[in-house]
Parts: sequence; C-alpha cells; structure tokens
Amino acid sequence: MRKYLIAALAAMLSVAVAAVAVAQNPDPSTTAPDVTATVSPANAGTKTKPTNSTLKLFVKNNRTDATVDTITVFVAKNVKLSGKGFKFCTAAALNTKGKTACPAGSKAGSGTANAVVGPGHAPVKFTVDAYIGSKSSIIFYTQQVAPGTVRKALVGKVSSASGKFGSKIVIKIDEDLQQPAPSVFSSLVDLRTTIKAKRGKNYLVSTTGCPRDKKHRFGVKFSFNPNTTFPATGSVTGTTDTPCVK
Repeated sequence: MRKYLIAALAAMLSVAVAAVAVAQNPDPSTTAPDVTATVSPANAGTKTKPTNSTLKLFVKNNRTDATVDTITVFVAKNVKLSGKGFKFCTAAALNTKGKTACPAGSKAGSGTANAVVGPGHAPVKFTVDAYIGSKSSIIFYTQQVAPGTVRKALVGKVSSASGKFGSKIVIKIDEDLQQPAPSVFSSLVDLRTTIKAKRGKNYLVSTTGCPRDKKHRFGVKFSFNPNTTFPATGSVTGTTDTPCVK
C-alpha cells in the first residue's frame, strides 16, 4: 500500500493554470482544470526597485485519469523567481533527514494537495512545503497526512523561457512515482500552494513591472505517460492571468 501511495506524489505538483487545450481530446472544455492564480501586492515594482511578492496558485484537476511525467510551469515576464542570496535545502537532504535538515531561511512556502491512487481511486492528502534548493531551483517536499507515512522531495528547476513568458519551472517525475506497481497509477485532484521568501534585499518572488494590459500571464504544460485508463501520450497546455497595477 505504501508504494501505491507514493504514486500520488507525481501528480501532486501538477500546478496548472486555466483555459486548457487537451491534445487528442475532441472536447477539451470538459476536462479543463479550475484554476486561480494571484500575485500580491498588485502594485508592481520596477527593474531598479522590485517589489517583494507572494505567488498563490490553486488548481482542481478535472481529468483524474491522466498521469503526468513532466510539468512545466511558465511564469510571467514581470514576475521574477530567484534563489540568489538565500540559504539552500537540497532534495537529497530532505529525503534523508526531512525538514529538520533545512537551515532557517530556506523555506519558500507551504500548501496542501489531494490525490487519488490505484484502480479504486483511493483518496490521499498531503501537506506541501517549498524550500529554496539553489539559485535556480525550488524543492517541493510532500508529506502524506497521518496516518500515512509517504514523504518525497521533488525538484523544480527554474530557467529562462521564450515568447510571452519570462521563466519556467520544469519538474520531471520519476517513473516509480508515476507507476509504483503494474496497473497502479496516481492522479492529482487539487493543489493549493503559496510561495514567498525574503532575506535582506533578496526576494524569491518579485515583480519588476506590469504589462500594458495590466495582467501577469502564467502558463503550464503537462506531458503525459500512458496508463491503463489514459493510453495516450501528448500534453495539456493552458494560460491564466492575474491583475497588476503599474
């Protein structure tokens, strides 16, 4: 049963944003997630004087038959993510010793998640703690709510993005988390997370401007691995906006 529960971690970090177009589905609107995303304060900073900010995301998955193997979250151009100047806590340290291994000042946020596991869609609940793993990574440490004992740190690598986005967070999910046993898969139900950290003049999340349309735009891409109820590869992509003020 422990292995079955581990699979839920793969889907837990499927942070998404709305208006999704689902590949290989004739009616994507029937499986689009319910999403909210906010950046606060709405008053944006500038490149020379960025504003310390809080990023909040909530997603409810309406397609609980799909297993994600890669999650790419696209971040607005005027919303910056940087671990520079912070203390770090690595995924290896968290997986070995838990949260006590992390130095003060390395925590980046918290949240919760719900998932289903196995052919019977057994429900499981998690707490989600975010830590700064490096200048360019955020670690999401997931712990199953008692009486469960599943714990796992997943790495979100931050890098530059192109087009209408400024950066992206790429999370690759291990195969043993997607499918820990034959015909046993996991799926996200919902995820709520808040990310924010400050150390001196360094901000994990900051705003450096507001677009002309006064909206910060976020996006997500989920790449799928086939499973017994979703025997297709492909991806889901979508975008959502949150208001800002210059």
